[in-house]
Amino acid sequence: MKKIVSYFFSMLLVFIALLFVDTAVLAIINGKEGTDGIQRLSVESMSDQIVYEYGAYNVSPSVQEFMESNSSFAMIINDYGDVVWQCNKPVDVPDHYGIKEVAAFSHWYLNDYPVYTWIRDDGILVVGSPKNSIWKYSINIRTKILNGYFSVLPYMISSNLLVLIILPMIITRKWIRGREKSRTEWIAGVSHDIRTPLSVVMGSVEKGSVIEEQCFRIRDLIGNLNTENKLDSGTGKWNEENFKLVSLLREIVCDYINSYEENYTFELDTNEKQEEYTINADNTLIKRMIENLITDSITHNENGCNVKISLREDTKGKVMLTIEDDGLECDAEKLKVLNAKLKPEYLPEHGLGIRVVKQVAKKYSYRIRFHSEFGQYFRCEIII
Repeated sequence: MKKIVSYFFSMLLVFIALLFVDTAVLAIINGKEGTDGIQRLSVESMSDQIVYEYGAYNVSPSVQEFMESNSSFAMIINDYGDVVWQCNKPVDVPDHYGIKEVAAFSHWYLNDYPVYTWIRDDGILVVGSPKNSIWKYSINIRTKILNGYFSVLPYMISSNLLVLIILPMIITRKWIRGREKSRTEWIAGVSHDIRTPLSVVMGSVEKGSVIEEQCFRIRDLIGNLNTENKLDSGTGKWNEENFKLVSLLREIVCDYINSYEENYTFELDTNEKQEEYTINADNTLIKRMIENLITDSITHNENGCNVKISLREDTKGKVMLTIEDDGLECDAEKLKVLNAKLKPEYLPEHGLGIRVVKQVAKKYSYRIRFHSEFGQYFRCEIII
């Protein structure tokens, strides 16, 4: 989920960056290429600088410079349609025009030359640019339709933004799920390959020996690895069902009593009220969570300890499961790490087993806290 959220914000930043870049590019292009007569020197101002005096037209130097630098031309057509003055007029541009011709080129082109016009007292000033230098077409649209376009424009932008974000998210999520599934299948396959020879070894070693203990640790490690991967990737298929928690606790305690005959004692403390207490969860996940906590007590107390598992109601009436040992205590720094929020990339010092405990608790919204008192106990409390 964290990867999807990060990707969402990344795509949003990309969209904003694209808008910024596109706007900047358009502004640069407009600044460099949009220097026609309308922008740099308007037809009206040009007309003011072309003055008829003493029987001749006087043109200012700025207009002449503009004509030369832009390969433009200009001419004045009198009321009779005759060209009475011109500057740089191409040879294929006529010297006389009728009213229809004037009406046509005043909006479009004159022999493929984009032109602009201005009405003067002595006629019409026509300023033209080179062929293919300006795209000049008028667009006619009803005001009602244009207002409709503007009204739906925000929705169009929003829908485009959603497509830009959601479509890549779907593709990426599918790719991530495929990758997580492949990883889960690979770990499951490796675990199966390890379990087979491990079962053979466990069946041939002496009960209670160091080799048997290490075999148990390897077995638990394989189970935790599979469980952690399924919980982390969300690819696990869990059988949610109602079952009595006390019955599961008795089963777990009996297994440990039968497996550890020396140096370790296991006690289950509950009462009649909790005998019928049921929870809705995956039985194997809850069993894994409890076994990991008990195994953690055994692992950190090699010389033995007493492990007590109890089920009680707390002061607020909620059911609290406690796993406690009287072995080595945990210092304040390690305790702070154990009670810290679960991080995806972090493996606690107490190993993969505690990470799985936290993941299972998170899945079922259980509150979990670790406590320790020097020389007295190490305790884990789970509010169910």
